[in-house]
Amino acid sequence: MLVRSTAWMVLLQDHGIVNQLLTHIGLISRPLRLIYNRTGVCIAMTHVLLPYFLLPLYGVMKSIPAGTMRSALSLGAAPACAFWRVYVPQTLPGVTAGALIVFTLALGYYITPALLGGAGDQMISYFIVYYTNQALNWGMAAALSLVLLAATLILVTLHGRLARTRELT
Repeated sequence: MLVRSTAWMVLLQDHGIVNQLLTHIGLISRPLRLIYNRTGVCIAMTHVLLPYFLLPLYGVMKSIPAGTMRSALSLGAAPACAFWRVYVPQTLPGVTAGALIVFTLALGYYITPALLGGAGDQMISYFIVYYTNQALNWGMAAALSLVLLAATLILVTLHGRLARTRELT
């Protein structure tokens, strides 16, 4: 994780490869600020967490019979309408499962936001570590940890209820 975050620091800095490429292509005239803000954190975390979202989604998409789209098209639906009204609703279990996995993993991210976000852009896990190791305020660290636990439990419960109601219909 540390090596991956450091590599993103090299790529996203003011004179890094990304800014040089964008300048060379002519999309920008001066370097963009891609590091020490939320943009760099989002880019790096997306790079790491995207497979955790795509794999459950792929599993659900692979299980959808091809005949459903053919049936919608043969009944007169336009391809875009068939995609949005027939195919996409069937992928929602994969979308919600992937989103829940990514959310749960992102809660514990500490290194990537600390390196790429800078001091002004930190996530709650940073403050848990700060109150545990530096401020020695374990009560505050425990309270913040309970906030994360409560958010996770709420989302898992909602996902379970949505999955059960979807099975019943």
